[in-house]
Amino acid sequence: MSVDAEHDVDEFARVDDLAGLDRDRQRCECDHGDDDGYQPCGRKAKWRVTVDCVCGEGHPRRVEILCSRCMRTLRKFQGREAVTVRRL
Repeated sequence: MSVDAEHDVDEFARVDDLAGLDRDRQRCECDHGDDDGYQPCGRKAKWRVTVDCVCGEGHPRRVEILCSRCMRTLRKFQGREAVTVRRL
């Protein structure tokens, strides 16, 4: 690897893009939009939620950062056993 490739700006993540570094800025990622586009909830996130696939297709787990309201809604629709919750 060349010296230029080691220091390529595109390879470094900006601090603003890293979730979890500034806990005061974490916002709920739950999609409250419609078919036209994604609209994040925006409430203060309190939970890191891992969701197991329940459709039977074997999709990989997904991780979301959610507020308490959206986390309760997700558990209601996905089932408590498919959702693992950890406090941020």
